[in-house]
Amino acid sequence: MAEQKGKVFLLGGEGCGYGDSNLSFQILVDLLEALVDRKERPTAIICWNTAVRIVAEGSPLLSRLKRLEEKGINILAGRSCLVDLELEDKVAVGKVANMNDILDLILHNDVVSL
Repeated sequence: MAEQKGKVFLLGGEGCGYGDSNLSFQILVDLLEALVDRKERPTAIICWNTAVRIVAEGSPLLSRLKRLEEKGINILAGRSCLVDLELEDKVAVGKVANMNDILDLILHNDVVSL
């Protein structure tokens, strides 16, 4: 029997999906809220591109992300994205990840791009 892979959520922006940015953000808020109460959770949430803003100081999603981290979900933010957006010293939740860290998760888990 094949070993079951974990799930990894991949966020590339400050919301889920495409279209209206306010609606995309609200969908992400709702998703994170619902995840807290679920028994099944992803192994990790990887934030890259502008999604790294949600783990930085001042993000309205910090409390939700901290609760998910407390439940065992790895929250990762791409180092090069943080550097480019000048947020490398403002990470308030999760860990900074290099591309090898991210690739290890992407290559060994099922990836869900949000």
